[in-house]
Amino acid sequence: MKILVTGSEGSLMQCVIPKLLAAGHTVVGVDNFFRYGKIERNRDYELREGDLVDPKFARDVTKAMDGIIQAAARIFGVGGFHKYPADILAHDLTLHQNILWGAVENKVKKVAYISSSMVYEKVDRHPSVEEDVFAAKIPDTDYGLSKLTGERLSMAFAKQYQLPFVVWRPFNIITPHEKGEGEQGISHVFADFIKLIVKERKNPISILGDGQQIRCFTWIDDVAGAIAKWTFDDKTNGEAFNLGNPEPVKMVELAHAIYEESQQLGLLPKSDKPLTFSPQPIYSDDVKIRIPDVTKAERVLGFKPTLKMREAVRKCLELMPE
Repeated sequence: MKILVTGSEGSLMQCVIPKLLAAGHTVVGVDNFFRYGKIERNRDYELREGDLVDPKFARDVTKAMDGIIQAAARIFGVGGFHKYPADILAHDLTLHQNILWGAVENKVKKVAYISSSMVYEKVDRHPSVEEDVFAAKIPDTDYGLSKLTGERLSMAFAKQYQLPFVVWRPFNIITPHEKGEGEQGISHVFADFIKLIVKERKNPISILGDGQQIRCFTWIDDVAGAIAKWTFDDKTNGEAFNLGNPEPVKMVELAHAIYEESQQLGLLPKSDKPLTFSPQPIYSDDVKIRIPDVTKAERVLGFKPTLKMREAVRKCLELMPE
């Protein structure tokens, strides 16, 4: 197949693309480099630089494609959701509908939409199954709303134009290729913690709220492998799947794991001093708990996460660029 991968230069798609190529597919990547600027790297695929908010560009890049993995989005940590809400909601929904219109016009066989666990913001049942999203109130954050609406757009185009789709909902990916940025919360929490603990050697470290928020952390290759293997399998048509490691972890536990594993790996000097925290004001809509039920992905696809949180932290630290 000839597959268009949008948001191709982000860390998740950089793990997906080699798996697609290894399976014999041809890949064309699209990215606008808005987050980190132009990235120079060796690529075994064609890259087209541009912004999919431009409908003509979106139509052009979807021509002659058999399938699309739509991962382009303005992705941030919780701080970024609140700093750039208009950019996220307007930009991400515009580019997604442009891709869908292009797919219809150019008779693309299937479009995968990379959603987010943030669609579960207002879900009260934990672990959460895929259907819980549609019985819950709409998400508070514009990022969560953008992802939920993106899913509904995919469903609407399937209903009206018979455009096959699959929705993937990754949960808190751990990757060695995301770096913490200057303002806490712009990046994802694990990247912020690595920056504070390992790079800057802070102790105490600042933490949003009391650090008792619960998340589930998933190794990037587990998510990427599922997307690459099953996106274009007919058994995923019209379905949404949670992709995650259902091991509940408190933010303070994640920080302690990074601190302890960094000492074991020699990234920090051995110390008997415990890691301590400096609580910071938290957002009123901060989600207290988010745990995936991955029974559907396991039953239908045979998906199983391979690494627990601490194993993923260690692997991330081992592979982390200097």
